[in-house]
Order: sequence, then C-alpha cells, then structure tokens
Amino acid sequence: MMGAAARASRAHLSSLGLAGLHLEMVSGQVNSIAARLACPRDGSAPDLLGQYDQQLENQSIARDAFRAELERLTGLPADLIERRLSL
Repeated sequence: MMGAAARASRAHLSSLGLAGLHLEMVSGQVNSIAARLACPRDGSAPDLLGQYDQQLENQSIARDAFRAELERLTGLPADLIERRLSL
C-alpha cells in the first residue's frame, strides 16, 4: 500500500505536471499563430494579431502558474532553478 507521504508527493508532482502541460499547450498555440503571421495568405493578419496578443497573455499567466508551483514544491526561487538549468 502507498503511504500518505507518497500519495502527497505524487499529488504535488501531478499538479506540477499539469501546470507544465498547460504551459506547453499555450506555448504551442503562440508559436502556431506566430508562424501564420509570418506567412499571411488571406488577409487575416489583423484577426491573428488579436489572437496572438491574447495567447501571449495566456502564456504569461501559465508561466507564472508553473513558476509558482515549482517554487511551492521545491522551496527554491524559480529564478535560481532557471539559472541552474541553463548552465
């Protein structure tokens, strides 16, 4: 049987995984719109710009949520983790 600590750890990792997945999905949408803006074919650029702006805002929110969850789970500042991972 799984102990309470193992269940709690699994739940924390699950919440971090979901936050990361959401960030990846939003980032993919941002990249898709950016690619369509780079090669406009049908005059839809104004509509795409509005979508792009909204998706950038969603990406910022998702990134902040992921950083907050990462800090909550590790007890370390997300900036420090980013610097360590970029080495």
